[in-house]
Amino acid sequence: MSMLQRTIRLFVLGTALMAGHLGMADSGYHPFSEPVRFDPDWQFFAPSYLQDVEDLTARQRAPHGLFFSYDRVYTGVTRPENSQRNYVLDGTWGNRWDFGWMNDRESGWYFSTQQITGPNVYNGYQQLRLNGVTTDDELDLADPFFPTVFGNDPYTRQRTFDIRDSVNVGDYNNFEANKTWRIEPYRYGGMTEWLLGVRYSKFEDLARNDTYTTFLIPDPADPTQTIGEGETYTNHLVWCRNDMLLGQLGFRYFKHMNQFMLSTEFKAFAGHTFQSRDYTRIVQTATYEDPPAIGDQPVSDGDFTGTTTVRTKNNATPVGFDLRAEGSYRAFRYLDLRAGFQLIYFGQGIWRGATPISGQRQFDNDQQLVMPGVTFGFAINR
Repeated sequence: MSMLQRTIRLFVLGTALMAGHLGMADSGYHPFSEPVRFDPDWQFFAPSYLQDVEDLTARQRAPHGLFFSYDRVYTGVTRPENSQRNYVLDGTWGNRWDFGWMNDRESGWYFSTQQITGPNVYNGYQQLRLNGVTTDDELDLADPFFPTVFGNDPYTRQRTFDIRDSVNVGDYNNFEANKTWRIEPYRYGGMTEWLLGVRYSKFEDLARNDTYTTFLIPDPADPTQTIGEGETYTNHLVWCRNDMLLGQLGFRYFKHMNQFMLSTEFKAFAGHTFQSRDYTRIVQTATYEDPPAIGDQPVSDGDFTGTTTVRTKNNATPVGFDLRAEGSYRAFRYLDLRAGFQLIYFGQGIWRGATPISGQRQFDNDQQLVMPGVTFGFAINR
């Protein structure tokens, strides 16, 4: 066989092989695609098709229909402005749920609810009462009920008062409803959703200061002599509640980058706050024979003379914003794993309490509240 004939045969064979390969490619099969890169929903052994590697437009990649997301939130909460260290953040945990839908006409509804429980920061100690047990040797171990007799603490096995001074104690709840509109995508694939909605936010603040004092009981027949000794435990409690009805305007911007999506959300709000302040002073007095002995039963206990409650109301105008920045990874076809940052800022309009004995401003009802934090969770069809 001549050199020319061999060359012609190799050319024909190569042409046939190329035609077969291109035919398979036209039918949709591509043997060299990377499954993780082209979103096969983690089906590693399923064949990849040409539509898996096509560049979809931003509008085609944007989801429609129902969506849901959950985030665990770790956030810091600023201390009251009437405290000496109002710039300090105290950490606490919360939860956030987002849900809604987007229709084919590029409009929909977006709802969000969030709860932050805490912080609960106190300074305090256990105050031993006049008839309290101080050591294990003074316990009647043969009596299994001794730790609860005469009010002994069942954990410390002592008769004590819990003395507390609040530092930063609060609770935040939020619900919002928004009408959304998705506009035309930008040149490089980013998309914006405008939103207009209403928000109900509630922030409750607790201020607490406890005192403990002892006194001698004089003998009515001879005031120079005493017939007993007493103790007074006083709780000063101030609950401040802020119920806020707010209107808000904002946007959400997001962009897909292969398996990742970056998003930013900003909402500015303003409205009205309905405020209430409840001040309760609980006074508990107990008396003993003179001198009180360890484990002695009080002559009288549970005298609450002097307990009072006072309620006041006020109004304010809160102004602030809610800022989020998140990154998510498409783990499955409709499920994203995500993490991000959130900042809730109230520039004014928050009433945070103080007790009469704290030395702080009690009626400062126009304070700010700042809550920055990190989030991590998942999203379905978001």
